[in-house]
Amino acid sequence: MLLEGRTAMVTGIGPGMGRDIALALAREGADVILVARTHRVMPEVVKEIEALGRRAVGLLGDISDSDSCSVVAEQATAQLAVWSGEGADAGLDILVNSAFHGGKHVAFEDSDLSRWHSPMDVNFFGTLQLTQAVLPLLKAAAGRNGDARIVMINTMSVQRIEQGAGAYAASKAALGAVTKTLALELGGYGIRVNAIHPGYIWGDNVRTYFEWQAAERGPEATWQDVYDERAAETALGYLPHSSEIAGSVVFFASPLSKCVTGTALPVNAGHWIPPST
Repeated sequence: MLLEGRTAMVTGIGPGMGRDIALALAREGADVILVARTHRVMPEVVKEIEALGRRAVGLLGDISDSDSCSVVAEQATAQLAVWSGEGADAGLDILVNSAFHGGKHVAFEDSDLSRWHSPMDVNFFGTLQLTQAVLPLLKAAAGRNGDARIVMINTMSVQRIEQGAGAYAASKAALGAVTKTLALELGGYGIRVNAIHPGYIWGDNVRTYFEWQAAERGPEATWQDVYDERAAETALGYLPHSSEIAGSVVFFASPLSKCVTGTALPVNAGHWIPPST
């Protein structure tokens, strides 16, 4: 297994992407610390990971709150010490920043800009606060194994701009820029920093969104009509599920990408393809 004997932390544990990333890492041998604002989903995910023969623990934390990030880091340090038996020398091999805030889908001229703070506080500052809080654990793991990994879950919305998504896209674009900065600054410690950029992530939330779009068109339209239109825009003709997208996180978290850092990987079935130059 690619991640045998490694430990990971995944934020934003919910029924979709966060869960599927955590399970994908566990299938490859990692023990996983789960972080979410509520216990709504975490107990089930813990059981699923344990059923795979790996260890898991759920921690409550709000990444937009710096004090909460500090508490998560302290609790993670204690848990890793128990798992490793190494006490204060225990480290964290993998951090996956999956928590996000989608913002309000409103045109700029109609926006209350004070409401743009929430996606920025979570997607940008919150991600950085949590990363900074657990950085000593990542440095400890890199010092022991020569390699630690940070994976940012970003979005195609920073490349394929949509009207009304300014708050979300702006916060994620800022994260995209600082991801490259972290890759440069943390590379000396042996910490790799990369990002994946999903497009539409097929699941219940996107179906609900497509149902809303269909209702806006009139009684003859269905969510399947909207899906077919969006899928036709991709090179592969479909919208990937979060369980498929999780495989790209495993790649960045594994030794297979040992020499890769500062990279933004589109994971969107070819919905947006980067230019060749």
